[in-house]
Amino acid sequence: MGATIVGIYRQDVYEIPPDAIRELIINAMVHRSYLDHGTIQVAVYDNRLEITSPGKLPMGQTMERMKEGYSKIRNEALAHAFAYMNLIEHWGSGIPRIIDKVKAAGLQEPEFIGGEVDLRINIYRRQVDGIVDLNDLNNAIKVPDTIDKMPDSDNKVPDKTEIVPDNMKKVPNSGNEVPDTTEKMPDSEQEQQIYKYVLENGSITTAETVQILDVKHRRARAILLNMVKDGYLRKEGAARSTIYVKSTEGR
Repeated sequence: MGATIVGIYRQDVYEIPPDAIRELIINAMVHRSYLDHGTIQVAVYDNRLEITSPGKLPMGQTMERMKEGYSKIRNEALAHAFAYMNLIEHWGSGIPRIIDKVKAAGLQEPEFIGGEVDLRINIYRRQVDGIVDLNDLNNAIKVPDTIDKMPDSDNKVPDKTEIVPDNMKKVPNSGNEVPDTTEKMPDSEQEQQIYKYVLENGSITTAETVQILDVKHRRARAILLNMVKDGYLRKEGAARSTIYVKSTEGR
């Protein structure tokens, strides 16, 4: 949070517009599925604010239509109550207004994820002071085109250096190249816990997920299915014998 002086008064300037956060939480309450026993979750990470609303999108609604202002109200009575209290305006204006406010604050457009099991909206924060962007660091370091020859030596040093791609490591005296095997982790902190458990133990069940994350069975299953959709896990078995293992596709 920062501040600015207007006249003789100090006005606080927030990193993420409070009005946008308020609109997102109200939107989640009005449009969530109350048949799903999950809860609305608000999480703050170093790089983003994350708001998750249980329940898939209503039939006929899509992410793109939602961003364009098309509204399909799931809970009409609740929406009218919020409108009566002047907490929401006319239907369909909320999401476009949130996007405009976030972009006006100098942040990137909010990210909308999911829609099949739940809906997650991420608002990414500015770079935190003291954290260095590795890409900027790489661009700042320049490799010299030539290497000075060492005096009093019979061995010649090549004039040019060979730049090795970031994703490949060359083995000395060998024509083989070893790919970078760095494991890509999910964005969500809960999904990271599950993924690390699978990497260490080989598989995980819904019951184990409930114990690890301290969430309800329905929420645990939703997290696992989302990781399957994102390509981190693969579902094996059926009914009570279902387990989730590391996916071999694209991770």
